[in-house]
Amino acid sequence: MYTNAIKYWLDSFSGENEMENETERLPHQITHVWQLTAVITALVMAAIGVGSLSIGQGNESTFFSVSGWLIIGVAVVVLLVMLALVPYRWRFWTYRISDRDVELHKGYFFRKQIVIPIARVQNVTLDQGPFLRWQKLQEIAIVTAATSHKIDGVSLETAEQLKELIMKLAKEARNDL
Repeated sequence: MYTNAIKYWLDSFSGENEMENETERLPHQITHVWQLTAVITALVMAAIGVGSLSIGQGNESTFFSVSGWLIIGVAVVVLLVMLALVPYRWRFWTYRISDRDVELHKGYFFRKQIVIPIARVQNVTLDQGPFLRWQKLQEIAIVTAATSHKIDGVSLETAEQLKELIMKLAKEARNDL
């Protein structure tokens, strides 16, 4: 699957330098990673709650028993909310790469648009944890002097091509200054 940015990069060798400014969506496999992360987060919270319950049972302490049940309840609510929001998160997470900037759009209730000028990009890093590796995805970190922004997960081939494209555009932009 080639994105418009990758098509631009490939076309730049043939002299066609007009880039379409269409936004790209993350691959659908990222939803599996987000769902697994939600389940693990809830399991860790529930384990803490069970630990609190066992302390409360051993010491006959109502504080630990009540807090244990409360933590388990919060874990269930967090799991349900996180799982329910995964489709919305995927639907509203997009990115766009142009000659001048990289735009990241995310958020379903609170929309956030991040614009990273290409001339400010210092480094592009590819990260891949075990969940991303399981889905054959990589995270792209775009580093500037001030901060780092991430594209949550794209295919292995797309990640490598986007890294090359962004670094090529950044180098050209710095040479133009």
